[in-house]
Amino acid sequence: MTQDQAAIESEVGNPSDRWEVLKDRVQAEAVQKFAAAQAEWLGLMWCLDAYRAADVVPRGSDDLAALNRNKGNWFSELVALLLQNQTSQEIGSRTKVQGFSQVHQVDVAWPVRRVDPLICVETKVTGGPPYGDRPPRGALSDWTNRRKELKFAATDLKLFRRQQETTIEHWDVWRATAPPRCYFIWAARLRTEAGKTRDKIESMANEAQSLINTYLEGAGIFGWKASANGGYEPVPLPSLARVTSLDDVLYRIATEIRQMLDSSGLAPDPVVPSKLAVDTGLEAEDEEEPKFP
Repeated sequence: MTQDQAAIESEVGNPSDRWEVLKDRVQAEAVQKFAAAQAEWLGLMWCLDAYRAADVVPRGSDDLAALNRNKGNWFSELVALLLQNQTSQEIGSRTKVQGFSQVHQVDVAWPVRRVDPLICVETKVTGGPPYGDRPPRGALSDWTNRRKELKFAATDLKLFRRQQETTIEHWDVWRATAPPRCYFIWAARLRTEAGKTRDKIESMANEAQSLINTYLEGAGIFGWKASANGGYEPVPLPSLARVTSLDDVLYRIATEIRQMLDSSGLAPDPVVPSKLAVDTGLEAEDEEEPKFP
């Protein structure tokens, strides 16, 4: 371990170690609510950002940029574990799913299958501290591209069952009834300067609300900022009709899963069209998707 690594680790720990501790506790204690893991998640983000701000690679890692990107994988896995604990159902994290025109890697999916899941959740973790000569990355950085991805994925996944049946009539009626149910869960670090928050959680909520009004079934948001006493602290979410706390949207998704189960506690069989409009080659792939025990 280098001197720089040792100095930072003595202060904030090691991000990979802290993630394993958090994940193990969520599984061992069957934690169901994000609120019960919130403090540990914020501690993990503070730890990771401390290395990023110092431009130091943590012990056991080779690439700081890759480790920083991995926080999105950690978040999707955490969301999947919480839903699994609420439903006693296997929940997929980063599952490949066939849409109408292409294969999508869905952050959280149920049932865990490559064709015709009934619940799909996209998760995002945005924002980051300054490091080197780079300014801090905002919660809404590159949001235009992210928004396009969310819209396209939700529509393409919902079109899978229809294939050549292109008439959908009224858009809002169709998207509200066509499976899968599509959700967005967004966690973000809000930029602060001189004690003032530059990023506004209201802006995040407005963007998510726009997606709910046009493409998605629901969205949950969690934002945090630097605390005056060190570390990160949560930022309260404004009151909007369908943009809610993470725990509220997780409870809603879990409720939908339970209501879709048959009398034996099993998920409905997939609906597979007899002919696909586009041959994505998905069925020829042999790669196994991550699953939780």
